[in-house]
Amino acid sequence: MQIRSIILYHHDGRRRILPFRLGKLNVITGQSRTGKSAIIDIIDYCLGRSSFNIFEGVNRDVVAWYAVMLRVAGSDVFCAKPAPRGSAASQSAAYFKIGASIEPPNLGELEVNTNDEGLTQQLTSMLGVSPNLSTPGENHTRSPLEATVAHTKYYLFQEQGEIANRAFLFHRQNEQFMPQAIKDTLPYLLGAVPEDRLALIKEERELRRQLKLYERREREASYVGSSELSKSLQLIDEAKSVGLLSNDLDASTPAKARQQLEAAQRWTPSAPNNPLREKSQLELTTELDRARLEYNELYDAQVRARQFQLEGELFAEAIGEQSERLKAIGIVPQGNGIASGCPLCGGDRSVPSADELRASLGGLERDLEDIETQRPRLQGRLADLEERVGHARQKVQTLQRQLRLAVGSEDDALAQRDAQDRIARILGRISLYLESVQEVAPDSGLRNEIASLKARIEAISVQIDEESVEAAMTSILNRIGGVMTKLAERLDLEFRGCPYRFDAAGLTVIADADTPIPMHRMGSGENWLGCHLIALLALHKHFVENRRPVPGFLIIDQPSQVYFPSTAAYKQLDGTKEGLGNLQPNDADVSAVRRMFKTLYDLVQELSPNFQIIVTEHANLPESWYQESLVEPPWRDGRALIPQEWLKR
Repeated sequence: MQIRSIILYHHDGRRRILPFRLGKLNVITGQSRTGKSAIIDIIDYCLGRSSFNIFEGVNRDVVAWYAVMLRVAGSDVFCAKPAPRGSAASQSAAYFKIGASIEPPNLGELEVNTNDEGLTQQLTSMLGVSPNLSTPGENHTRSPLEATVAHTKYYLFQEQGEIANRAFLFHRQNEQFMPQAIKDTLPYLLGAVPEDRLALIKEERELRRQLKLYERREREASYVGSSELSKSLQLIDEAKSVGLLSNDLDASTPAKARQQLEAAQRWTPSAPNNPLREKSQLELTTELDRARLEYNELYDAQVRARQFQLEGELFAEAIGEQSERLKAIGIVPQGNGIASGCPLCGGDRSVPSADELRASLGGLERDLEDIETQRPRLQGRLADLEERVGHARQKVQTLQRQLRLAVGSEDDALAQRDAQDRIARILGRISLYLESVQEVAPDSGLRNEIASLKARIEAISVQIDEESVEAAMTSILNRIGGVMTKLAERLDLEFRGCPYRFDAAGLTVIADADTPIPMHRMGSGENWLGCHLIALLALHKHFVENRRPVPGFLIIDQPSQVYFPSTAAYKQLDGTKEGLGNLQPNDADVSAVRRMFKTLYDLVQELSPNFQIIVTEHANLPESWYQESLVEPPWRDGRALIPQEWLKR
């Protein structure tokens, strides 16, 4: 995996494409504040890091999307991420595209189709990272860790504050938990852990399971018959207790006992002993509640109707008695008598109170007639209610009987299920016993199988043994140390001539002089820079030559700053070829700068086309090989990562 280009997208759709050459040294030089140091953060962000660490200011104002075009195993891979909204410090949405040869899409084509997790998985797979897992020892509480493309970034980036830092060697090594992550994943990335380690671990686990089974079979085959018979008879007694086997069976030998147990396995559960019914207990209970409610309503209506009938009869009887009494004494004339005459003397003179009495009695007679008229209808209503109440009562009684039957059936079914559950448990133990205790003939070759399994397990154990991994690590680190020593000679470091080595436990560089001298005890920034360079270059040489799943690029930000007496003197350089020549002889060790870049150039040529170095710098060298390495003309006079015209509002 190498970097073809970085692409920035303006909000209006304009694009800034910064190209890089594959398998070459790429140098970006120029003045300060032109965006050189943002390159590492842009690439890191586009390769699946959610944190947005790109410099504020014009980046958020004008850049809508950040993208990087990669070349991976003969394919182009385009990874892009939008800038976080507002003042957000992170963003995980991303756009991913892969093809044999693709061009950067236009802004309108960029749509989120994945996230950082998916992007990391895709790139990890394309790098060829096989399933791996670093498992801590028994005395450690941290979780196992699987190496991904994210764990290769420790060896890909060297920011301005990291490249000559004496306290730590790798990118982000000073952050919490990062040193342990580097230590856990480095053995796999270096190749000390077999690629198929997880598969071998799974195979070993399966082989050990088979070995236990075969050894158990061997023990069973060597037992005297009574040992197997004892266990068989115990299971037969349990089968008898639940009715699986009859009490008079013959189990006098292991073979006969096994035969009886195998016969018990042919048992099948019987159908539930429940009477056929259409409705469940819950349905019957619900219907019974409704039927009782209907019965109560009809019964109440019947009672009210009878009460009404009784009150009507009493009323009619009382009115009739009073009317007959009045008629008996002649107060109310019968027939067509004079209605206005006095009811006592028969005279023509009308008495008001008598008229009123006569009118009231007339109304009572009409009421009596109405009662007689309504009597047949009331009788019909009472008869209908009587019939409906009877039906409702019968329905309630029927549902009560059905519910009692259902409850009893459920109890019977539950008892039947319990019995079948007990039988099933016993059958499970019988089945397990018959599977684990197989009859094996003495000449079946079982011992040969066991010997073969043990040999394969032992061979796998040697491959995955931690001591083997440590031995492989020691061998690899020794070879890397040899490369580091040669690079130290080329860079003319202070302890040249002494063996240099990478300390994987301390994550530092050590020079073995009269006594071991770790990097942090070496003096001067030039030594610290040199330690970083020889360690990273030696590691990448190992990665490339052994085809390890680590991206084949290294990005270094402003490495030559250590050769200048002050930061101000370094920043005075404007990226032109004349910049170094204008310095005083004591302002910089120009020969050391040249030696450093020539070492980088030569190593890339040695590993070409599988390794790429990108350097951002203030210095510029007149040598032709250096000028060929420039990505663009020096960033000055308006040239920068973000075009000048983008900044015009």
